[in-house]
Amino acid sequence: MKLSSSRKNSTGRNALRERQRRDRALAPAMRVRYPQFAALRLECEFSDAAVSAPAPHVMVMHPPAPAFFLFPCPFADCDGEYDLTAAVADLARDGVTQCAGQLRCAGHRTPDRNGRMPCLLTLDYSLTATVVIPGAVR
Repeated sequence: MKLSSSRKNSTGRNALRERQRRDRALAPAMRVRYPQFAALRLECEFSDAAVSAPAPHVMVMHPPAPAFFLFPCPFADCDGEYDLTAAVADLARDGVTQCAGQLRCAGHRTPDRNGRMPCLLTLDYSLTATVVIPGAVR
């Protein structure tokens, strides 16, 4: 049986999401991995010259949250992801409270029956950490 390319992409995306669910469940809590953070705010803005970009997202992670920073591309027909693990680790290592950057999706989309095409959705992100004040009650 031959699968259509949209079916193949759907299978790839489902495998990606399942892997992310497993990895997220195994990730240590923020309080363990980054005890210096009382909260971590992630602001995401997307842009794509060819199509209408998804709406901006804001996430705030608190100490009980998993320290997991892989996020799927917001396009439902894309098998890509954004990895902010290094950006968060750099923020913690450098002892700063803010950083920003840009990542491009390396996944592929299947918008129609004409086959796969590179996604190239650009993510502009901003991370803001609220640090734990020594001696403060958590």
